[in-house]
Amino acid sequence: MPWEVLIIDNASTDGTGEFAQSCWQNGPVPLRLIGESRLGVRYARERGFSEARYEFLAFVDDDNWIAHDWVRTAYGIIYSDSHLGAVGSVREPAFETASPAWFDDVHSLYAVLTERDLDQMTGPLEYLPTAGLCVRKTAWNELIQNGFRFQLTGTVGENLQGGEDAELTIALRLSGWKLRIDRRLTLRHFMPRHRLEWKYLCRLVRNYGTSHVLLDAYSEHSLSLGPGVRRWVSDRWWYQLVKSLGKVAQRPRTLLGAFSADCERQKERIEVEQQFGRALGLLKLGRRYGTLRREIRLAPWRCADLSLTARVSDCREAGKDLRNATEPETMDTASGWTNL
Repeated sequence: MPWEVLIIDNASTDGTGEFAQSCWQNGPVPLRLIGESRLGVRYARERGFSEARYEFLAFVDDDNWIAHDWVRTAYGIIYSDSHLGAVGSVREPAFETASPAWFDDVHSLYAVLTERDLDQMTGPLEYLPTAGLCVRKTAWNELIQNGFRFQLTGTVGENLQGGEDAELTIALRLSGWKLRIDRRLTLRHFMPRHRLEWKYLCRLVRNYGTSHVLLDAYSEHSLSLGPGVRRWVSDRWWYQLVKSLGKVAQRPRTLLGAFSADCERQKERIEVEQQFGRALGLLKLGRRYGTLRREIRLAPWRCADLSLTARVSDCREAGKDLRNATEPETMDTASGWTNL
């Protein structure tokens, strides 16, 4: 099974690419270092897709420790199901220092998905994080050919953003591809000391709230609204802003506590930060918010009849060309593309 490693150097200034090459001397497969001058995880991922030589592309973040058989296992899983657009991993945390008491309540914000989380899942998957994600390149090419473009850029330097991974995998699902988490794919997600600080968590939640406003356009709620007053109102950025500010106003004591130093165990603080970030995102988007929701409803890459719980075959048998009748025999994997 031929494969290779791609490192997309997203305008780093610390010699990361050269260091990786020096560590990979006499490695088991070829390693290619590719520069991408546009800052943002989105651009690094797009460059990786364009450079990948094989049909399957895997994202492994620079703080992930994958199992020794991860590549072969991922290949076997996605190769065996021609309707599978992407498959994700179980992601257990690994800590530099002891984890804080609040971590278990918010671990999903850190792209952690444990075996216990899988056991508690009752509904279908809406999206997959890209840490430990294997994607079918045919599915990506199909999206691009039909007009899909990222709206989110992901983290840029120290600016903690997110959502580009959710946007990618939601788009795959809405275009008719299946998503799956497979327990046979496992990795450990390393948490350095500074990411376990309360201030970091609050900044993470607020910035994610800001960037994730764009994901409203992909939501089941937005896509299911029929023409009429309700949809018109829901598409107004100022209406969504009032809703977010109203949720913050319902917790005045928590809002006051947000400006004090001792808020570490207030779960409502997370909700306040999220809604505050969402309000900032809505103010930044303005009228573009409603425009984007309308564009996604009419997007040519989207299978309009496919709901969250619908079967993929229902969409494709209605006329959507799978375009991958012949299964490939090779796999491509990429490492070190993104930071949390």
